[in-house]
Amino acid sequence: MMDFAPRVKEDNPDPRIACTLLLDTSYSMSGAPINELNEGFALFCDEIKNDDLAAKRAEIAVITFGGMARVEIPFTEGRDLQPKRLVPSGNTPLGSALTLALSQLETRKAEYKQAGLEYYRPWLFVLTDGAPTDGTEFDAAAQRVRAAEAARSLSVFGVGVGDAADLGRLGQLSATRTPVSLRGLSFREFFGWLSASLSTASSSLAFGTSDSQVAAAESAEQIPLPAPSGWATV
Repeated sequence: MMDFAPRVKEDNPDPRIACTLLLDTSYSMSGAPINELNEGFALFCDEIKNDDLAAKRAEIAVITFGGMARVEIPFTEGRDLQPKRLVPSGNTPLGSALTLALSQLETRKAEYKQAGLEYYRPWLFVLTDGAPTDGTEFDAAAQRVRAAEAARSLSVFGVGVGDAADLGRLGQLSATRTPVSLRGLSFREFFGWLSASLSTASSSLAFGTSDSQVAAAESAEQIPLPAPSGWATV
């Protein structure tokens, strides 16, 4: 587990949108799935730099769960984001990954506040091709995620990869957003959509200095994300 995270760049006064990607790198992702995932993420690293606002407002973190949960890429501004080759191994400790993600997000929001920066509601994406192998921890972590969503301190997106993905378990993470299935191995299309979505969000005024201020700003301005057509099946 990587504890180091770069300091918030205080010379960038723009509001931040923290986006955490939880990526399944268990052994079942070997072969074409992990290759397509790596290619899609590398494309995303290039595309996020094409929007000046998203490049400095979006901060991306990558947490993998294959054998163990680990921070592969700590929160990094889009303009500095670089691809990293992910390698599959082990089982699917999704509960541990969720616990780690919640801790990382809360720490990052505290750093924004300490630096006097406004922020958008953070995004949490979970991509998995199976079911969690740490059932007890997953259940506890899923409850925490749902509570955070209910408090409007987090937006959760669940994406199942392949026929073995347990959408029922993914559905435990959100009371408002039904998980979707990735169409085949359309990782590049997914990451293209994510880049476009961050561009849309980062140009909005739905930010504040606290979760309650962010919620109020969202009530005044809803962020219309692009439709997930091209990469998702319901």
